[in-house]
Amino acid sequence: MERCSLGLGIAACGVLLALGGCRAAPNTANTPPAAIRFADASAQAGIDFKHDHGGSGRKYLPETGSSGVAWIDYDGDGWADLLLVNCAPLPGTPANRRPTARLYRNRGDGTFEDRTAGSGLDVVIYGQGASAADYDDDGDQDVFISCLGPNQLFRNEGNGRFIEVAALAGVADGRDRWRWHTGSTWLDYDRDGRLDLFVGRYVKWTPQTDVFCGTPGGQKRYCPPTNYEGERCALYRNLGGGRFADVSRASGVDAVIGKWFQPVVCDFNDDGWPDVAVSSDGTQTALFRNEGAADPKRIRFTDAAPESGVGLSEQGMPKAGMGIDLADWRNNGREAILLGNFSSERLSLFEPDSSGLYTDAADQVGMGLSSLFSLTFGVAFLDADRDGWRDAFAANGHIDDYVERFETKITYAELPLFYRNEAGKTFTEIAERAGFARKMVARGCAVADYDHDGDPDLVVTENNCPAHLFRNETQTANHYLRLVLRGQRPNREAIGARVQVTAGTLRQTAMVRAGGHFCSQSELPLTFGLGGAKTARVTVSWPDGSTTTREVGTDRVQELVQEAPRG
Repeated sequence: MERCSLGLGIAACGVLLALGGCRAAPNTANTPPAAIRFADASAQAGIDFKHDHGGSGRKYLPETGSSGVAWIDYDGDGWADLLLVNCAPLPGTPANRRPTARLYRNRGDGTFEDRTAGSGLDVVIYGQGASAADYDDDGDQDVFISCLGPNQLFRNEGNGRFIEVAALAGVADGRDRWRWHTGSTWLDYDRDGRLDLFVGRYVKWTPQTDVFCGTPGGQKRYCPPTNYEGERCALYRNLGGGRFADVSRASGVDAVIGKWFQPVVCDFNDDGWPDVAVSSDGTQTALFRNEGAADPKRIRFTDAAPESGVGLSEQGMPKAGMGIDLADWRNNGREAILLGNFSSERLSLFEPDSSGLYTDAADQVGMGLSSLFSLTFGVAFLDADRDGWRDAFAANGHIDDYVERFETKITYAELPLFYRNEAGKTFTEIAERAGFARKMVARGCAVADYDHDGDPDLVVTENNCPAHLFRNETQTANHYLRLVLRGQRPNREAIGARVQVTAGTLRQTAMVRAGGHFCSQSELPLTFGLGGAKTARVTVSWPDGSTTTREVGTDRVQELVQEAPRG
């Protein structure tokens, strides 16, 4: 029987060493290192959500992977609200179980109120993940929930109510009742100003084709995805007027079959056209290169993963990629790709060189051995201590609740991993010292400064268990800058904008992204730690290619508005 573990984990060791050496680089921030600390504030904040995977003991594969979460600002008050995804009953489950997604409104005082009832989001669907964006240019965030079965697009009516319009908009993909959709992300792939939608699909599964995998005693256990045929990604072009066209085939994103979990937007070749990296479970990671620079009138995507080195492990084999996130963690202007993998596979941290070739550096920077026995779903970069160097979080939890009967070092509920960034040289794993001392069957995670105190907080979901809101309680004198970008219509939220912040000797870069991690989304405003710097220079490269540069103070919320084009 599945369970929500309440036991405390035991630290594997005090210091985790990278394979290539044992001396961490000195911290070069202007202030002494702070002791990073998070505390579970779920009860205090009023978050009482419990995920239901929809199962009844039949061990259907979809039960293993769901539990997405998104930070959204559905009422436009500037405070990050919380949306947690839930699952409908699978065949064989009692009909009186009617779990729905939950919408929590941020009161602005560190607490939340449940606004689910009557919101339109209180419907029973087998949800997987969520992403949010103002796709219809009416000034408020709409919500897309990917599902096992037809997808759901909830148009925000601006009064606390949402209306489901996926079929009308053309993104339901309801041809197959059991088609398995996973993560999603919003982007303007053709640079026409309207936000398009990229959706991952996992494997071809139905209750009728469910494969029996048994224990030595004959009990059914969850099967690996190797027993099922892979799927193709989907891309929907925003036509305006609330309608989309399926351009998956025309754009080339459905040319590659995989077992896709989470897409995330990047610009890995720095040509100003949004590319998409997609994690895949047991098949090659994809790196869809946008060829818009070559032909803006007939945009195609080409999978550049094989030539770039990001598709396979150092041994030339695909890993079980689940969560994915990107960050310029070395502050060198180039984003690395962090991937969560299966137990015994270790995390992957693909870093590009100046020519665009990627190498998995997880072992060399201290992430390899420390993650060996973890099964990682959600991953997220964040600067917990505001020193200007992005740290990394990994949400861990196994899929097989029988695993402890057959393994000695692998457990079902697992400790998270938290990696402190040592000035862009290495990482040190400090999860238990940082307050992540409770084992979880974790899946999704997302980042937001929900209490507006200048440092990033975390929400983590568990499969078939409660969600957790981790408040950042790190005590530091380091400064910060919170950026809220206002783009030109119709992309008012400036999704896809790239930001460079220079403060003292630090130069950081980041992108505004809608969707990522694992079936989840962090808030759209960007928070930068600035170390001891008291001023910063900000340059925004807007999605249309224009730029804005400002000198700003620190320890504040700074709104930057894109200027209207001249003429």
